Amino acid sequence: MADDAERAFLAAQNADEYDPSAGYSMPDAPTGHEYDPATTYSTPSEQSASMPPESAVNSSPPPPATDGDVDGDSESAMQPQPEPPAKRPRTVGGFVDESEDEEETHAPGAAEPLQPSFTDTPNNTLPNHVQLNSAQASVAVHEPALSIASLPNGSTPVPDATKHASLPKARLPQDRVGILEDRIAEDARGDIEAWLSLIEEHRRRHKYDDARAVFERFLKVFPSSGEQWVEYIAFETELDELPKVEQLFARSIGAAQYVAIYSAYIDFIRRRFNLTTDQNGQSRQTVTQAYEFVLGQVGIDVHAGKLWLDYIEMLKTGPGVLGGSNWQDMQKMDTLRKVYQRAVSVPHNATLDIWRDYDKFEMGMNKTSGRKQLQETSPSYMTARSAINVLDNNVTRGINRTTLPKLPPAAGFDGHEAYMNQVQLWNNWIRWEKGDPLECATDNRDLYNKRVLHLYKNALMALRFWPELWYEAAEWCLENNLSEEGEKFLNDGIEANPESCLLAFKKANQVEQRTDFDDGQAGIIAKGKAVREPYMKLLDTIYHLTAQVKKREEQFIARAREQFEAQKAADEAARVIAQKNTDEADDEDEVVAARRSKEKEDAFNRQLQAMSAGYNAQTQNLKKTLTYAWIALMRAMRRVQGKGDPNGEIGGFRLVFTEARKKGKLLSEAYVASALIEHHCYQEGAAQRIFERGMKLFPEDEQFALEYIKHLIKLNDSTNARAVFETVVGKLTAKPENIHRAKSLFVFFHDYEAQFGELAQISKLEQRMASLFPEDPQLLRFSQRFASPAFDPISVRHVISPRTQMRPVMPSGMPSIMPSIEDQPMIAIPPQIAVEQQRLASPGVINSPKRALEDGDDNAQPRKLARGESPLKGAAGRRLDAARRNLASTTGGATPIAQGPPPLPRGVNFLLGIIPAAHTYRETRFKADGLVDLLRNVSTIPVPAGTQPQRWGTTPTTAQQLQSIQEKYGNGGHSGVPVPLPGGHAWGV
Repeated sequence: MADDAERAFLAAQNADEYDPSAGYSMPDAPTGHEYDPATTYSTPSEQSASMPPESAVNSSPPPPATDGDVDGDSESAMQPQPEPPAKRPRTVGGFVDESEDEEETHAPGAAEPLQPSFTDTPNNTLPNHVQLNSAQASVAVHEPALSIASLPNGSTPVPDATKHASLPKARLPQDRVGILEDRIAEDARGDIEAWLSLIEEHRRRHKYDDARAVFERFLKVFPSSGEQWVEYIAFETELDELPKVEQLFARSIGAAQYVAIYSAYIDFIRRRFNLTTDQNGQSRQTVTQAYEFVLGQVGIDVHAGKLWLDYIEMLKTGPGVLGGSNWQDMQKMDTLRKVYQRAVSVPHNATLDIWRDYDKFEMGMNKTSGRKQLQETSPSYMTARSAINVLDNNVTRGINRTTLPKLPPAAGFDGHEAYMNQVQLWNNWIRWEKGDPLECATDNRDLYNKRVLHLYKNALMALRFWPELWYEAAEWCLENNLSEEGEKFLNDGIEANPESCLLAFKKANQVEQRTDFDDGQAGIIAKGKAVREPYMKLLDTIYHLTAQVKKREEQFIARAREQFEAQKAADEAARVIAQKNTDEADDEDEVVAARRSKEKEDAFNRQLQAMSAGYNAQTQNLKKTLTYAWIALMRAMRRVQGKGDPNGEIGGFRLVFTEARKKGKLLSEAYVASALIEHHCYQEGAAQRIFERGMKLFPEDEQFALEYIKHLIKLNDSTNARAVFETVVGKLTAKPENIHRAKSLFVFFHDYEAQFGELAQISKLEQRMASLFPEDPQLLRFSQRFASPAFDPISVRHVISPRTQMRPVMPSGMPSIMPSIEDQPMIAIPPQIAVEQQRLASPGVINSPKRALEDGDDNAQPRKLARGESPLKGAAGRRLDAARRNLASTTGGATPIAQGPPPLPRGVNFLLGIIPAAHTYRETRFKADGLVDLLRNVSTIPVPAGTQPQRWGTTPTTAQQLQSIQEKYGNGGHSGVPVPLPGGHAWGV
């Protein structure tokens, strides 16, 4: 390949114009002891990645890898160890014997977990069939890989399950325990229903030890599941295993701040320490201490009202008489008062009831002192009461306070919207609590921190598998000097979500910020080891998930193939039997049966193709996650240990890059990141060699080629940049299905040529783009020559005429508040009227409406000056002012011969702006044209018969006459003589 590229490059140098078919040629790498990734380590996966796609499809699985595989220790940590084979269940008459004495065992045919090999080709740019084949090569070397079954339509291939290892034997329908165990083994965190059903099945069969074992396994996966802790405690309590119950309380109280656990704890304490037989008061003291401990932990919970009520009732039954005068009576009163005041200051579901009880208590003791105590406690109670009203009515409405978490459904699938709604509701509650509704952040910071921490812990019981909430809780703790709690949130979050990059990166960032490491080489090594730990846990988890996805794909395809073959055999047998029943075989039926069989097989292959594409998408997403996790680790180790030496004690980021290539499933982004670190941080030639190595591994990766071209341009190596461009786009455009992938390269190189290239090269490149991407407008390609991300001089539209190009746009149906003066027609008016208007508009002397202006000297100061109109504000005022200035400039200050109508008063403009448009009225409208006609013809209205015309101001008509006239002629628009009305006015005027 290098020879072909060199020849193409030399041919391009000798040609008059640049040859699009030319390849690229890299300068010889400098000799010496510089870092060379190709000589440091070369994996079989990298060698196979350099093969063309055609050979990769037909290649056989790679031989067993040695140093290219994952270490045995890390692999065993990723994969669960298989259990020893159990005895086959005893069967009676073909069914499993479910007697109580017979122990349930797993079926001996259960499949052991596959040991994945991470040496397959890491290439994210190959076609779908190449990706599928490379993924199949990652299966354990002890199992034969699936062969590729060719499809008629030739797209995503379907693995041939006939050569796959035998699937685990199916469970008998009666083996409920085995079926549930299989479900748990396949989906431990997602199938909570299988866990609960398995526990119930063991309890139903009275296999208590098995039930305990399942409880323990369940609580390892869901340690904060308060509901199951309570169920486990109730299970042991029913069996009267009190020592085990004590141990469970010691474990559960620290794992989950769940009110029901503490209620069960109080019940257990009161059962063990009976107050009715307490002679010396020791039991009461123990119970009181238990209540204080419980209320100190969860007394601030919104559902803790019952605990407060029970505590108060227990104190009331203590020694002493309320209202008594001896020391015991007074001590009981003081204790109850303190508990009452604490309880009413906390917003919970019994705050109102406890306040009423407290009111009766104080007023029953002493009304004078009681009013004083109530008055002092009232502010804190009112604050708690307001808070609980907001919580009940707004904040907590709709929140599902379950402790059985579930994995977040994927976007677009069932349950996603409901899950995201719960996330939003919990976030709203936390935001409300951080807003300090109890106003205790200043006076009692410990209480404020305790309330927020308690709410975070309750939210994380329901949203255990939402990493963002763990991150927010840890970040809040670190910001408020609660480093111990913040570290615990991070550790617990990583345990719950080991695949979360967010939590792993945050944990590594916290470790990197620590300053407690020793100075010198030993400290650098120790810090590097500590920083690597979160990253390696994340990478091991993602590698394990990748192997699981491939295992699910193979099992699904194998099961589907078996079912299809069984159905096909059944159909064939039925057809043969039907043929035997007939007298003679029909050739036409044979043809129809063959055609139908072919159609079914094609449809089945299309289904497998779609499923394989889905699994390929999951695998590709996991590969991207792996790649970016390795990149993050490389950058962190570069900050901690520098570039390092892959063969030395301080490996640095170069050792990380070597390990990443060794483990495989690495995409091109890792090579780009490593090369750029070498270039920007150390300015060494290793960056060039890494890019060259990447070009061999990812020959059709357009993103890698784009980054390589940018790097060459930064080095001012435009010749090789053009060579890389032509080589990659030549390979991509050779396949019609990959033409769209080359567009980003063309766009970038077109921009580069437009700035620094020759016009002939620019025109030639645009012609190629026009033929490859005909959907893009030609004008767009031409304008991109002269545009920048900040400005495009071609698309800008300049304002030539403000009169016609900047007319304001009014909303539809809304009348103009202030019409532009420029929009009004120029109306010619007589000169004398214009002079009069100018005189009235000028601020001169006017007569006072209160007192006439006395005659005097013309030079005397006038008593009254005319006040100008109030100026219009906003856009209307600015338009009016501009129009006046333009008019004055065009007329030279003289009286204009044409002038628009005067502006409307300010109030009229406001009224026109708020009233609805005319088209919104649906009632009877006023007929303006009828009124105008009436006024125009008022002198010709006929007089009704029997009446005499009267003069204006004479005796008015009667009401009956007026009514008859209105009934006959209506409200206007008729001809006739004027009709007198009462008061001497003409009707209709």
